[in-house]
Amino acid sequence: MASLRILWAFAPLGVGLALAMPASADLAAAEAAIAAKKYDAAIAELQPLASNGDGYAKWKLAQLYLAGHGGSAGEGISLLKEAAEAGEPEAQSRLGVLYAKGEGVPQSDTEAYKWLSLASRGAAPGVSRLMAETNQSVVGQRMTPEQRASAEAESNQAAAGYQGPTAATTDAPVGAAPATAETQPSETQVAALPSADAPSGIRLQLASVPNEADVDGEWQRLQKRLGNALDGQQLQVERADLGTKGVFYRLQIGPFADRAAAKAACKEIKAAGGDCLLVGP
Repeated sequence: MASLRILWAFAPLGVGLALAMPASADLAAAEAAIAAKKYDAAIAELQPLASNGDGYAKWKLAQLYLAGHGGSAGEGISLLKEAAEAGEPEAQSRLGVLYAKGEGVPQSDTEAYKWLSLASRGAAPGVSRLMAETNQSVVGQRMTPEQRASAEAESNQAAAGYQGPTAATTDAPVGAAPATAETQPSETQVAALPSADAPSGIRLQLASVPNEADVDGEWQRLQKRLGNALDGQQLQVERADLGTKGVFYRLQIGPFADRAAAKAACKEIKAAGGDCLLVGP
């Protein structure tokens, strides 16, 4: 049987300026140091955050250690597992690849499929999600139907503990496959929303979560991740009732003066490692 190729790509390391929150300032400084290839400085910024339980800092530190910049491979694997268990999709994707290849961890298609499945569900639309989905498919092809069913069951069980709010710009039911172009709400569905539920003006949608209680936490996560790309932006929340798909709460920023301004802001957000969708008139 022809060998199946596992894909892996490092996500771009966004560069952000300092925010008001100290942890965000440290993280932004670490991102800037990584971009400048000042790895010792980046590690000095990340280590205290990782020690305090910041999953994203653990993921960044794991990347550096596994690339041979300070620390050891064993420390990198340990941090990678902690970041994956903290719900970081990119860490889950990388860990899945390592299990698929048996690099630094015992080879296990079941573990690989589990972590890649979690990454596929949690990653924002874009390269990171595509890589996780592709690798999950590759691993699934070399498993028996029984093994895949078992791995799916483990994935669903693990999702309760190892997956935070879905950071997707589009809407998908909880536990469903990640949103794609086919699962985005139609223009008719969006237009049918009560006017009181829809913010006015041209806006950028950054994420969609299925629970109203998750909005604040997701907004804080986005602020920490995207740094100065969100500086001065106002959060607007749109409640979208999509019938059988359920109710979703869309995190949006704006309004912008025109579509050109919105597109410029979206470009900056993507450069920082985020994603966005232009909505409104």
